[in-house]
Amino acid sequence: MEKVQATIVPHSTLYAVHLDDGIPWKEALADAPFPARVQRQLEDKARAVPNDHVLYVGLAPLDTDRKSLAPATGDQSRIPMPEEFKNVPLDDPKVERAYLNYARRVMKLFDPKFLNLGIEGGEIMSRDFNRWPHFENLYESVRSRIKEEFPDVQIGISFGLGDLRSDREARAAKNLIAHSDYVGLSFYPYASSFDEKFGAIPYREDKPWRKPLAWIRAYTDKPIALCETGFVSKNVDLPKYGLKMTGSPELQAAYVQDLFRLAKQDHYLFVTWYLAVDYDKLYAKMPAGSEAMEMWLHSGFFDGDLRAKPAWEIWKSGVEASRH
Repeated sequence: MEKVQATIVPHSTLYAVHLDDGIPWKEALADAPFPARVQRQLEDKARAVPNDHVLYVGLAPLDTDRKSLAPATGDQSRIPMPEEFKNVPLDDPKVERAYLNYARRVMKLFDPKFLNLGIEGGEIMSRDFNRWPHFENLYESVRSRIKEEFPDVQIGISFGLGDLRSDREARAAKNLIAHSDYVGLSFYPYASSFDEKFGAIPYREDKPWRKPLAWIRAYTDKPIALCETGFVSKNVDLPKYGLKMTGSPELQAAYVQDLFRLAKQDHYLFVTWYLAVDYDKLYAKMPAGSEAMEMWLHSGFFDGDLRAKPAWEIWKSGVEASRH
């Protein structure tokens, strides 16, 4: 990890922290000290932020299914959900109060320029549309209070760009986006076959990122933030899930090249390449049933032995040009 940090940080201007592994709901509700493990991890992450980088922090009130309340966490990574949070709507007053206390404490510790109050929160529309109004209420309740207390922070959520392009989601998202400082995106343009399972418009052209990114610029005049993105350097074939995705070093490099052009042309706030290094060795240790993790396995700028792919040189050049 230290070697990866030492390699990546000099060739970036933004530092991203994703807190997507649960929330200490009980302690947050009471505004009590967080469990020691949780507090230690937060402080370790805060200390790792380079002084000369802009900071983006993403929070996740939703679980990885992007429709249920995030799991409870404590001195173990996951603990039973406290009774007061079981089977309650996302905008239950207890949830709103606890999430506000959690977000407030994160703001005080990290002091980010950009805050995402819902990592891929927009995907709740394609997973369980009836819960979208409850998520909107939770977001607005917390967003408005955080904005009052920390007026300089820019706040939004992130949407799966594939899902957002469908008519229903595009219409429903307008109100939340209007009350946000930016529209955040989670976009993996090789993964059209996955997004299509949730109603997304296919994007399988030779350069499958161009139409979706042109669409989002036409859809909103809000600033755009690519909160997470990537492209695989090998084909992905997951017959268990009926998924096939096309990737190659050449396509990955072409995507990075276009990203810098589009980011400048359309004035993106920032771009976060989500995975730095392929995790072949970690994947080999994962238990049976982890096949879905192959979707992102080869989306790093480096292979599992830390050999750079062609896209890395393009990334470095683009970052250097953006400094001037």
